[in-house]
Amino acid sequence: MSEPEPSAAPTGDDELVLFRDPSQDHEPQPRRRRRRRVIAVSGAKGGVGKSVLAANLGIYLATIGRKVVVVDADPNLANLHTCLGTPRPPSTSTYVPPMPTFMRATDVNLDAFGPSRRPGPRGAALTPKLPEPPPAQPDQLVLETAIPGLSMVHLGVDVTLPGHRRRLSRRAIRRAISTLDAEYVVVDLGSGLDGALLDFFADAHLSVFVAVPEPTSIENTYTFIRHLFARTLRRGITDRAARARLVTQLRALGHAPPPADLLRHLRAQNDPLAELVEKHIEAFHFHVTFNQTRHRSDLELGDRMHSAAQRRLGLELSYLGYVDHDDTVWTCVRAQRPLLVEYPGAKASKSIEKIARRLLALDGSVHARRAESTVPANTHHDLLEVERGATDEEIRRAYKRAKEVYAHDSLCCYGLFDPAGLDALRTRIDEAYDVLLDPARRRPYELSVFPPDLPKEPSSAGTVAAVPLAPAPPITPDTEFRGGLLRAVRESQGLELRDLSAKTKIGQGYLRALEEEDFASLPALVYVRGFVAEVAKVLKLDSEQVSRTYTKNFRRFVEEQERG
Repeated sequence: MSEPEPSAAPTGDDELVLFRDPSQDHEPQPRRRRRRRVIAVSGAKGGVGKSVLAANLGIYLATIGRKVVVVDADPNLANLHTCLGTPRPPSTSTYVPPMPTFMRATDVNLDAFGPSRRPGPRGAALTPKLPEPPPAQPDQLVLETAIPGLSMVHLGVDVTLPGHRRRLSRRAIRRAISTLDAEYVVVDLGSGLDGALLDFFADAHLSVFVAVPEPTSIENTYTFIRHLFARTLRRGITDRAARARLVTQLRALGHAPPPADLLRHLRAQNDPLAELVEKHIEAFHFHVTFNQTRHRSDLELGDRMHSAAQRRLGLELSYLGYVDHDDTVWTCVRAQRPLLVEYPGAKASKSIEKIARRLLALDGSVHARRAESTVPANTHHDLLEVERGATDEEIRRAYKRAKEVYAHDSLCCYGLFDPAGLDALRTRIDEAYDVLLDPARRRPYELSVFPPDLPKEPSSAGTVAAVPLAPAPPITPDTEFRGGLLRAVRESQGLELRDLSAKTKIGQGYLRALEEEDFASLPALVYVRGFVAEVAKVLKLDSEQVSRTYTKNFRRFVEEQERG
């Protein structure tokens, strides 16, 4: 049964053009080819679950209709193929059992079993000599998996490929990836501080760092962040003299110092490089996820590391989520079977799916600049992470959290603060708590820190004219919601696209694709339905009606693509 066509109102408003039927377009828009996106996965050390996460990220992307290639670039005995249940490309020649040796009866001395026993001239059947295999090329190592849309490439970064004299380097990965026919390329980089690894991790469209809630892993994470920042900073300076001066400063501070220390050092010397370092600090983004979490404190570790890294390093650390400790992961690795295929309902599988959705949201949006703090740095409010008008109860909660984050046995501070510095920080936190909780001391302190608000100059009309909002479009129980109608409702409520993204936790790229009905840039139907429902809740619309009517057109688009 065909769907009734929506009626179009004769008006000159551009917003109402969205009510027309797509078949009325004179020229259908061709489907845009998706760009190849590279997702780099690294980790704090061996055994944290890099390969498991990389393999299952590729599986998830393939199951939502993306063409995916996973690349094993771990130099320390790569085993991504085991997590995918795919045989590894052979690194040695095929084993051929030796043929048994036969001798003539006249040559056999039955009375002696020693040196007199020797084969005759025609008695031995020699093992046939196998021809030498030709050198394997990277494009010949693409292995198809049992999962539709998912392939694997083993580049031989860990062992020498047959016919090659040496192992392939990570630098050769870029050339190999440029020839792959895929929408997403998930690369397991392994762990370490190798320069090529840091460059690849920094240059990838999306990067994920895997850690476990253990002191050694936390310390290695902070070390990786410092070296990654120093590496990207050096690469970002094109002037040779300025780069040489920066290298000298880095060596004086330990080669990879905390970026906040480097910035203070350069400012104290009035070095013009300070401005460049500050820009790199603002643009730096680092995404971490935790594997094998067991306790509630493990789930909060990412948020606590965000505060600690901001305080000590001055860098933004984004927490993507966690993967629960689950014995099914061990079972799948033991059986050489993919986790998301064998146990899609397991705790670990659901956690990986959440991380994958957050990555897709990041992929669809531009990295936003870090939020400008409303309080000056290094003040009592900044130490407790509270606003100027915080209540006494908010200050008490903030103080309790700060004491837990910067405790002597706090896991998030391991490898980040020395004992003396941590003691000084805790003393500052106690002082901030005492001042802000005492009204007699808080008022003069805030007057000395926050400048008084200057009176606003009245406008010529006597009042500041507010920008009028667009009128709300009429909505009935039979309204069919299209992308333009959602945009009209949003604008009538005075919401920017970034505001809607902050409320729904959906990337601006996906929200823009929803409003423009750019269906080719959206994920699978189940996720589009969830996106639209979240948007409807924020816009105070009937989420069921919005989801039902919007996805009808998306489903029609998917069917046309499958037929075409």
